[in-house]
Amino acid sequence: CEFGFSCMGYEIAGAWGAKMADETRDVLCFIGDGSYLMMNSDIYSTVLTGHKLIVVLCDNGGFAVINRLQNAKGVPSFNNQIADCKIVRQVDVDFAAHAASMGALTRKVESLTDLEDAIRWAKGTDRTTVLVVKTDAYQWTPGDAWWDVGVPEVSARPEVEKARAEQEAGRKRQRVGV
Repeated sequence: CEFGFSCMGYEIAGAWGAKMADETRDVLCFIGDGSYLMMNSDIYSTVLTGHKLIVVLCDNGGFAVINRLQNAKGVPSFNNQIADCKIVRQVDVDFAAHAASMGALTRKVESLTDLEDAIRWAKGTDRTTVLVVKTDAYQWTPGDAWWDVGVPEVSARPEVEKARAEQEAGRKRQRVGV
C-alpha cells in the first residue's frame, strides 16, 4: 500500500497502469486481502487487455495493518479483522478461486520457498497471476519507519494518552524536507 496515506484499493489499478506504461517489464503487485476486497475487478481487465501482472495477495483475515495501527494508537480492535466484527456469519473468501473466476492463473503459497517458486512460475505465464499467501494477522517483522498518523489530543483512555505522547516525541525527531 502507499504507506504514508494508506490509499487502499488502488494497488491492482496502479500496477495495471505501470504495466501499460512499460509493457516490457514484469510488474509485481503486493496487496492485502482487505484492500483486494475493496477493488479487485481490474484483475479481469488485465486479463482482457493482456497486461499481465503478478499479484501477491496476503490473506490475513481482514485489515490487519489497519488493526495494528489502531492498536498502536491506544485503541482496542474494532471491525478490522473479519473474525472480530459484529457479523451474522463469517464467510471466508477463496481468493484463488475468486481470481481464477476473472481469468487469472492462481497458486496458493505455503512458504517462502513456495513464494520464490511461484514468482518464477508466474513470470513464465501468459496472463495475470494471483499468488495467495496465508499470513499471520498479528506477527510482524520489525521496522524502523515512523508513520505520522494523528492521535487524539484528549482521551479518557491511558493507552491513547501514551500513544499521543509517543506521537509528539516522533514529530520532534522528524527531519523536515528529507
